[in-house]
Formats: sequence, C-alpha cells, structure tokens
Amino acid sequence: MSSAGAEGCRCIDTTETLASLPDRACTTSDGNDGVLLGIAGVDPCVDYDYGASACLPHDLGVDANCVESNMNGNATMPQFCNRSWCYVNRTQCRATEERVYRSQMFPAESGVDMFFSYSTCGSSPADWFESTHYALGGVAMTAIAPNYNILPWVYTRDYDGTIPAVPGEEYYDANVPPEGVHINFVNALQKMSDEDFTVSYVPGSRASAKVHPSSPGNAAVQDVVDGIADIAIGPIWITGGRLKKVTFTMPIHHDRTVLVIPKPGSANSLSAETQKVLDPFTYGVWGLLIATIAVAALLATWFSGKGAKLTQRRGQRRASGRVKKRVLARLYIDEFLQNGTFFCSAGIEQKEGASLPHRLLMFGFAFFILILVSAYVANLAAFLTRSKSSYVGTIEESIALGYKICAHPALQSDLELAHPNANFIFNQEGRELYGLLEDYDAGLCEVMAVGKMDSLGDLNLMALFCDRKLVYTDSLVIENPVGFPIRSDLASGFSYWIYQGEKYSDVTVETLEEAYNLEYNREPRCNVLLSEQDAEEDEFAQIGVENCKSKAVYLAPTIRSKMHLTSVVTAVIFPTMFFVGCAVVAIILQLYHERMMKTHRRGSGSLVGRSSTLNLYAGMSHNPLHSRDKKYDDKEDEEEGFPDPTPQQLQSMKSVLSRAERRIENGQSPEETLEIQPPRRSTGSSLATGVVTSSAVELDRFGEKNGDADSTAKEKDSLGDPQCNADDMALSRLDSGVMDKLDELLHTYQSMKRRKKLMSTK
Repeated sequence: MSSAGAEGCRCIDTTETLASLPDRACTTSDGNDGVLLGIAGVDPCVDYDYGASACLPHDLGVDANCVESNMNGNATMPQFCNRSWCYVNRTQCRATEERVYRSQMFPAESGVDMFFSYSTCGSSPADWFESTHYALGGVAMTAIAPNYNILPWVYTRDYDGTIPAVPGEEYYDANVPPEGVHINFVNALQKMSDEDFTVSYVPGSRASAKVHPSSPGNAAVQDVVDGIADIAIGPIWITGGRLKKVTFTMPIHHDRTVLVIPKPGSANSLSAETQKVLDPFTYGVWGLLIATIAVAALLATWFSGKGAKLTQRRGQRRASGRVKKRVLARLYIDEFLQNGTFFCSAGIEQKEGASLPHRLLMFGFAFFILILVSAYVANLAAFLTRSKSSYVGTIEESIALGYKICAHPALQSDLELAHPNANFIFNQEGRELYGLLEDYDAGLCEVMAVGKMDSLGDLNLMALFCDRKLVYTDSLVIENPVGFPIRSDLASGFSYWIYQGEKYSDVTVETLEEAYNLEYNREPRCNVLLSEQDAEEDEFAQIGVENCKSKAVYLAPTIRSKMHLTSVVTAVIFPTMFFVGCAVVAIILQLYHERMMKTHRRGSGSLVGRSSTLNLYAGMSHNPLHSRDKKYDDKEDEEEGFPDPTPQQLQSMKSVLSRAERRIENGQSPEETLEIQPPRRSTGSSLATGVVTSSAVELDRFGEKNGDADSTAKEKDSLGDPQCNADDMALSRLDSGVMDKLDELLHTYQSMKRRKKLMSTK
C-alpha cells in the first residue's frame, strides 16, 4: 500500500483549506499557527498539515487519548492511536472500494467538506470506533431548562425551597439547579452511557425570553439555535415551526392535547327521562325494527289472500280499482298494527287456516321478536336507572356550537392547521397553563385545549381544576411528540442512548415518573378525568347496526369487548338474517302456489295453499262431501276465503232448505228447486277455501248494486210463490262463498238421501 494511499483514492493536501479558516485560527503548543479542531479549550489545536498528503498516525500526540500525559496510568495507548489515515477526495474515492468518512471536526453545517479514510492506508477504523468513537465521544454538553415550572417534569425552586407557579429571578441564578423527572432522566442516561457524555446546567438567556415572551419553550429552543446551550431539557413539544429551527432528539413520549370542560351534571328533564326508553337500541336498530314489521305486514297481507281480485259470481260486477286500493290499504294497516302488537307482547298468534307461506313468515318474525325483545328487556332496566348527562364533550361539537377554546400559544400553528374553523384563544402572557386558566376565569373561553402529559402531574394546577369542577375529556384535539432540542451533531448520539435506555435498561420517563410520585407521595385532590368518572359507559353500550359493521373485523382487546361484540351480532344480525331467509322462502312458496293454481289439472291442488281440516279427507270415496260432479271447472278457483253467513242470511237459508227438502222428496233436483246454476268449482278447490274479509263482502254488494237486468229478471222468474220469491231473492243476495257452502250442503243432503234409498237417483 502506497504511503500516499490506494490507487484511485489518494491522500490529498488540505493545508490551504485548514489555513483558510480564520474563525478557527489558533496557536499550537509548539508556537506555530494552527487550526482548532472543534471547541476551544476542549478540542486540540493542530498544525495545518494535520491529516494531509500522507498515510500517518495523525492522532498520535494530538488526540486526548493518544497523549502520554493523559493516559492516567494506563499501560498502553489505544490501538487506534497508531493507525494510519489521511484526508481524501470523496468524489474520487466513491469509484473505489475504500471506506470514506466525514470528519466530525468539520460537520456539514460548517461549510467545510473534510473526509478521511483508514482503508486507503491499509488500516481499519474498527478499534478507533470501539475505543474512542462512542455515540457522543465523551462530549461535555451545556444544558438549560425552560423558564417554567411544570411538575413533575422540570421546575426551579425559589430561595426558600418552595416551588412557585412561575419561576422568578432564581431561574437566572446558576447556583439554583433545575429539578424534575426529565432532569433525573438525563442523569440516568449519563450514568448508563459510562460517561459517554456529561451535562452541566446553565440558565436560559433573558434575550430569548424577550424574543418569545408567550412561550418559555420557544425561548429555550432559541437558546439552542443561538448556541447558548447544546441541549434544552424539559417537556418541549416537537412542532413544525420548531423543527424548522433546530434538531430534536427522538421522542421520549407523546402528549395528547384534549378538551377540558366543566364537569357535566345529571339531566333530569322529562325529555331526558323519556329518552331512556329508547336508549337500549340505536336509531338504526329502531328503524330496522319498524322496517321488519312493515315487510312482515306486507307479505302477510299477500299470503293471506285478503283483497285479491273478486271474480264475477252470479251476475255481480267487480269492485272499482279505487275501492279496492282503499280496502287493501286498510288491510295492510291492520296487519302492521297487529305485527306491532305481536312485537310489544313478545309473541305471535298464528291464524287458523293460514297458508304454509304465511306460517313460515310468522315463524321467522317470531324468532326476530324473541331475540330483539330479549336484548331490549335485558338492557332496559340498566338504562332506566342510569343518570344521564348532557354536555359538549368533543372538539367537533365545540366548533359546531362556536365555542371559544383557550389553547397554548406554542401550538398555535398546529392547532389552526388541524382545526381551521375553530375559535382558539391564545394567552400571550407567558404563564403557560396558568395563563389558560386565567383566560377561562375571565370568561374569554368556554372550554380549554390542554396537554394531559403537560398538566396532570402539576398538583397545584389540578387543585385549581377541582375548585372549578373542570374535567379532561377523551376528545383528542391534537397530539405532539415530546423531545429535547439539541445541537444537530449531537442529536443522533443522544438519541442512541435514549433508545438504549428504553430498550435494555428500563430507563424511561414513565418509570422515573412513577418513582418520583412514590418518593413525594403525590396524589391528586380529586378525579379530573371524565373517562374514569364515566367508566360505566361500557355497561350501557347501545345495540346498533353500525356497531356490527365496525366491530365485526375488530379483534377486541378485552373479554368484555368480545362479549359485547357477540351480543351485538346475536341481537341484530342473526335474527334479521333469519327473518329474511324465512321471508324469501315464503315468497318462493307463495309464487309456486299461485303458479300451480293457474296451471293445475282438474281435481288437483296445491299443497302450500290454504289449509283446512276438510282437506284431510281429500280422495276418500266414502266422504259424501267429495261426491260432487266432476264437471266443475277448477280454473276459477282463486283460493278466496269467505265469511260465515249473517243471522239474516241464516234465516233465509233455513227457509230455503225447508222448501228444498220437501221438493227433493217430490223428485226435483236441488238445481230445479232453487233455479240456481251450480258454481263451476272443483271439489278440492272448493273445500280448500277459507274465510274472506267483511270488506270483500261489501265489495260484492257494491258490485250487486250495479248488476245487469238479466240477473234480476232471472231472480224474479222463480217458483211464483211470493214467500219463495222473497227467499230466493234473499238467497241471491248472499255472498258467493255462502252460495257455494249452501250448494255443498244440498249435494250432501241429496247424497244422504240416496244412501238411505229414500228417493230415486236422478
């Protein structure tokens, strides 16, 4: 290896460069002109040819660790003292495999680019890094604490040993050192690093306090920027404006600025007490419940056959569309109110003779009722005994109501960026959080935005909060990391020790805060956290549809949240899906039934239509009810139900049946006796009919009033007997369903006569 360095990465002459730095000019121990390698009084003054032109052990006799008088009894010098190196050209060496480093004596901000290499001289920097090049290299740092007292983090006692709310002249006395958790934290890091750095404290400058009168934190940052101190120790937020000026260490913790509001009181108004009845469910679930009842009522109206088209029977005309819509609306309202009653009574009443689709629909609705009513009743008792509070607890609500919000001036730019529509009030007196409280007392704002970490440890401040009944909410206004502003060339090394302390030595701000509180027996006078006062809120969690969406994919961290997730899914999603499934199957069956009734052959029927006990005897030859003539056409069967006859109709039927019996005994057929054509209906479909509503009967009467003259003439052309004509007229006014029943009864009677051989078969 050449004494001038490896090929392509030669040593360079830096004499002229070092000589051109008048601000670093100094005199060496030999009396020669030289250059200062860093801080006067700390770093050495070397000749201009230091590290230039040749591979030599330039640190020997120069570095403090390589001077025999500084060995403190050590037998040998560190190995790196005899390692050769030289300054090189970074651009030329980049094309080679040689390792190149920027000189720490000339950082980038100095404007001087000085790079060195060990490998170009055939040596290794490993022992140099291990022996002397620690994270900070034993640097002695000058530190200041901000001019405020924020317990327990940092504070300055006055001359009588008490801790004032705001520091006085004692802050500028170098003999009164700062105290607090952050001071203890830095001392613990220094001890852990084996003196890789040392810290001495000095007061902050009055000039920086004058430049930044509203924020001692900004004044401390300014002192670091101006070089008054190497680092500022205290709870200093890392903000965008501060990062423009100075480098920060890695965050030591994060501070959540939240909304501070007056403690909410209980709401005992009539409206608040009434609202408790609705609180177990969210409005989304109540809407789902009403929609389910409405759907069930609509399908039940369809499945029951109510309001279906009325066919022309015995000269009657169809009802007008207007009347039919009115009747359908009334039937739907009846079903809706009935299903609502089912829900309120937590039960279902199955209708006799209901079709299979209707029964299936009601089965799904019954299960829906079972689960939701059980969930509602289980929560209702707790909600009725709950003391409700009404308050503005979020930053969004405060902005919507136009509230004025007192906030710290150091966060002004970040707060205005995060909430541009908020009405913030910033105290400019430099009294920190006490200034915010003074503005609140003066009525300048309704609520405050306060950092929890920045304030909760100050028991004096918390006592003032207790006196004013102020509490912290969980409404996040903004979150900022907290770190120490530090000289840029020291930031990485100091952050390294922060990381090492947290990772391997349990040296953290949190552990030191706990130790501090135990040492001084610090306990707040009252609870100022609204979240802890309302910890029972989880017990009153509403059951809602939106909860299922947001929590269905969330892995709950506690057993309680898992149980709540399960109850929400069970109480809303599963019964709803079960009802929907039953409704879909019922619709399919109803459509199938209607299709079969339109296309079935004579004598056949649909198994999913209306049920009747008479159907149990379908196909049994001994049943006289099924011996009717097969000439009746099945295509007119619409599965209509018919009501039982009225007392007047029954009286007319008795009179007609009495005369019919006498005439049948004389050999006349039932049709000749009544002069009425038998309806063209199949045995199976006639016996499968149910009961029609009274509204349908009224429609028949409406149609009868508009009947044609032929029907009236046919009624008059009866047997000639006035009483008979009157009875026949009454008979013709009967509902078509009643006529069908009467017709079946006559045929039954005739069959019985035949079996007893009391008359000849016609």
